[in-house]
Amino acid sequence: MKINNRLSDLSEYHFKKIDDIKNKAISDRKKIIDLSIGDPDLPVNSKITDALIEALKGEKYNNYPPYDGLIELRKAVIKYYNDVYNVCLNLDEVIILIGSKEGINNIIPAVCDIGDCVIVPEPAYPVYSICSKLWGCVPYVVPLTQNNGYLPRLDIIPKVIVNKCKLMFINYPNNPTGAVATKEFYNNIIKFTYDNNIVLCNDSAYNEIIKADKEPISLMQYDKLRKNVEFGTLSKTYNMTGYRIGYAVGNAKVINALLKIKSNCDSGQFIPVQKAAIAALNLERDYVHNIRKTYDERREIAKSILLEKNIKFFDTEATFYLWCRTPKNYTTSEYCEELLINHGIVVTPGNVFGKIGYDYFRIALTKDKLIIEETLKSLKKCGD
Repeated sequence: MKINNRLSDLSEYHFKKIDDIKNKAISDRKKIIDLSIGDPDLPVNSKITDALIEALKGEKYNNYPPYDGLIELRKAVIKYYNDVYNVCLNLDEVIILIGSKEGINNIIPAVCDIGDCVIVPEPAYPVYSICSKLWGCVPYVVPLTQNNGYLPRLDIIPKVIVNKCKLMFINYPNNPTGAVATKEFYNNIIKFTYDNNIVLCNDSAYNEIIKADKEPISLMQYDKLRKNVEFGTLSKTYNMTGYRIGYAVGNAKVINALLKIKSNCDSGQFIPVQKAAIAALNLERDYVHNIRKTYDERREIAKSILLEKNIKFFDTEATFYLWCRTPKNYTTSEYCEELLINHGIVVTPGNVFGKIGYDYFRIALTKDKLIIEETLKSLKKCGD
């Protein structure tokens, strides 16, 4: 039997491999502390679960939802952008997704033709590159380096690539590094995409996971001509990873093209899940502030211990990740294996996020602060 040749150079999804390693250790009765995947440990707010349960009692909850999402949820997204970012959106500039990952995949055929280049960052969430390949496009990697604050340098992208490109992905606040975008960066990259007729997509999954005293910023605040797209999800801020609910906002023509793909490939998210998302977006801002404070505490504890252990990291104030340098005299795989075998700690090897990630590993702060403290204190101090 012949299989699609685009799969030939694609490996199994990285976190599936990590799960297999972790489950093998658990089956061997080892105590495991999982600091690998970004799956929040915090509880879902009761108003969200109440809305989900209540929706199951309503009429037609089991019917097909609208392909572009419940109008009430799209209006809740519009209100969120207005309240938080002072951005005014129209209904035709909002679509509801079965998680932002689905939208990231589907926007590629919505915008690109087979053979087009898609500009992607590295290190990065691997879905940008993998899905580009699956749709017959060619990902062009722009390296993110610490010297440039893990922001892409636009001046190094060859003109021949720019001319073949219709789509570009960025992700700020950034996974895996925790880097944040600035007003100046957004203005520069938007001008670049305007000048070259490229649709810029910001994966803003971690927009709200920033320091408690900071204000979040959105690509949409600077996209004055509304030519680009921003993806959002309720997974991280509202601890709803398993609900699979997200959205895309931005250029109405691109949103409509995304809807065409979706309406032919899926039938939308379960209505009660969308009702739960409405409840989430309607929570008081104190809820978000408290989530940030929790991650602030975890981040500071982890940083202080890593400094004690002489493990270098990128000093970030966003996301719930720390991007760490592999200690000297180890390869990344050797060090990650030692953490698992000797300490029962699972972290994500940096090469999961691309070749540039070799010599790094990522820690996810998705465990209670006391567990993080105890776990990281068990590490031995690394040499200079």
